[in-house]
Amino acid sequence: MGQWRNVAERVPGYRMALALRDLTRPGDRRAAALLRLRRPAGLFQPFGTTGVDRYPAIFGRLREALQPHPATHDDVPLRLLSFGCSTGEEVFTLRTYFPTATITGIDISAPRIAVARREVPARQQKTTRFVVAASAAGELPDSYDAVLAMAVFRHGDLADGPARIGAGLSFDRFEAAVSQLAVRVRPGGYFAIRHANFRFADTAIADGFDAVMWDESITPHYDRSGLRLRHVATEPCLFRRRYDPDIASRPDDPVVG
Repeated sequence: MGQWRNVAERVPGYRMALALRDLTRPGDRRAAALLRLRRPAGLFQPFGTTGVDRYPAIFGRLREALQPHPATHDDVPLRLLSFGCSTGEEVFTLRTYFPTATITGIDISAPRIAVARREVPARQQKTTRFVVAASAAGELPDSYDAVLAMAVFRHGDLADGPARIGAGLSFDRFEAAVSQLAVRVRPGGYFAIRHANFRFADTAIADGFDAVMWDESITPHYDRSGLRLRHVATEPCLFRRRYDPDIASRPDDPVVG
């Protein structure tokens, strides 16, 4: 069955027909179809597959690293950003790890964000924010203690790992997008990225970060030219931003290792 599907997907118009069909389907299939048909600027992953507590090891490591918060003496709450938050399950999961944090979720799909906003409890309205956007351009630099981009910079068409990348992705697009996210992380803060078809470590901005956590490599990886990388057993999934040279590290800054 899978073999015939692979052949069918090469027929001109097949994917368009699937997207048109999914417009009549409920829930996220319709949201994904809208994105596939409109192809808005900034789109990487049209599908909004999500779930509760999908990355407990990473979330737990962040909690260890960020609590106690270095700025607690200034009574400043933690600020977290979930990029590509879909219908909000990741944001609501982060709330269980960081009950007093201010958490922002960004997604390119307006229908998904509408679902997420409906689910925010009244008591969390002031500390939970959902934004429809294709990028983090509207967020201030150096303003988040942690930024997460989980299963955003990938495409389902590459799940079988073809020798050369396609699906409209490119390393240049990836680097521009993750660099924009990375500069939203405060010095000493954390950037989590998982299930991307390119490696954050290959970007120029990664020189300002240290990898502090690794996980099994599952998603196919490609180099800067779009060729499939082989034998990638593990990948960094959590990075800590270094302090700027003119900012002294404070002794109470937590370090994960």
